[in-house]
Amino acid sequence: MTQTSQPRREPHSGRGKRTFDRIPGGFYLVGALVILFEVVTLGVVGLGLAIGDPSDDGASPDKDSRVEVTYIATGDHPSVDLTIGKADDTHVPAGITILPYRKTFTLPAGDPFYLDVRSREDQEGGTLTCTVLVNGKVVQQEHNAPDYPEAATCEGSTADAPKPGIPVPGLTPGVSPLPEERRLTGTVKVPDYPGKGSPVVGTVTDSFLEYAELGGTWDRSRPLDPVFDGFTRKQEGRQRALVKSTQVDEDIMAAAGGTGELRGVAGAVMDERRRYEYPRDQASLVDVASQPLKVDGHDAWLLVSEVHFHKRGVPSTMDLNAVLVVDTGRVRPSVLWVVLPETNKKLWPDLNTLIASVRLR
Repeated sequence: MTQTSQPRREPHSGRGKRTFDRIPGGFYLVGALVILFEVVTLGVVGLGLAIGDPSDDGASPDKDSRVEVTYIATGDHPSVDLTIGKADDTHVPAGITILPYRKTFTLPAGDPFYLDVRSREDQEGGTLTCTVLVNGKVVQQEHNAPDYPEAATCEGSTADAPKPGIPVPGLTPGVSPLPEERRLTGTVKVPDYPGKGSPVVGTVTDSFLEYAELGGTWDRSRPLDPVFDGFTRKQEGRQRALVKSTQVDEDIMAAAGGTGELRGVAGAVMDERRRYEYPRDQASLVDVASQPLKVDGHDAWLLVSEVHFHKRGVPSTMDLNAVLVVDTGRVRPSVLWVVLPETNKKLWPDLNTLIASVRLR
């Protein structure tokens, strides 16, 4: 049987010809070279990214380097108002701070620092110093100046160069610490203070009381305006010694509970005197006597306290304060307040003289 041969299929031609068949043969070599170049280039770049810069230790100095910043505040004040600058340049009040102060923070290298050491409103004057250390070395130290006595301010950058020759301040307190406050709850009689004391040159009549007028180094007793002074009579002695009298204020009576109980009233008067006559929050009371008395048959209470304090320009750091509250039969009792400084103890016997002289009028 004769087989009929199938016609041979021809490659596509014309518009039906395959695309690769239409590319000249020389272009295959060029394309291979281009692909090879791209592979080599990408490999080199990837290897560089993997290895990195030989000088790069993997940490960014701007973001990851950190330093120890130490703030130091010193001076001859017992306490100051302190403000500290944080790394984001915000100034954060630290409030009332006991001197000396030292605290260390860890901050990014190059961040700003800020330290403001400022006198409290009732302790102006004296010396104040701010010091900033970076990694244990002084980079800035400032003192209060005559034209700016109320504060010492340190401000700069943790990248600042150390300043050679500036010592790190010691942390010895500028003033001795105040003693712990002690208040009597029982009855203790007032001591008989030794010495001759001041002579008596007359009597003072005020607020339904009569008591001795002192001579020697004391000025003469004089009347006061109670609206401005809170008392109606005053006698001044050397080195801030005082004798004052008046009727107990209604607000003080309320502070004592409004009961009229004389011991509570005497304590309220003492607390008010501390608040108004001594540095705010920087005076401690140490009671030395608290006892009932009789004045012409009327009930009275005597409270004697040592008031310890530190105040610029005042040589005494302790005053003997005495409050005698007398029930005169009126709605408000009368009060005699005596202040005798530690720097003039020759006047302390005057307290016994005054208390013994009190009568009703």
